[in-house]
Amino acid sequence: MDEIVNRVANSSLKNIDLEDFYLSGERVLFDIKDWLYEGIILREKDFREKVAEYDWATLQDKYIAFTCSADAIIPSW
Repeated sequence: MDEIVNRVANSSLKNIDLEDFYLSGERVLFDIKDWLYEGIILREKDFREKVAEYDWATLQDKYIAFTCSADAIIPSW
């Protein structure tokens, strides 16, 4: 019977541990669905007002993922 050779271990590939790149800190999922006009349309003027009024200090030093969980019309601007 032939010997099993681990070609990956014998190659020049380098292993990295993704944990070495993970930054510690709180993660926040920020959903803009509540900022939509009639729950489906992002209107620029209304959206900009919400952005200006929001207390962004609550998100200081946190990692934020922005999302929209509603099936919405969002312009590309």
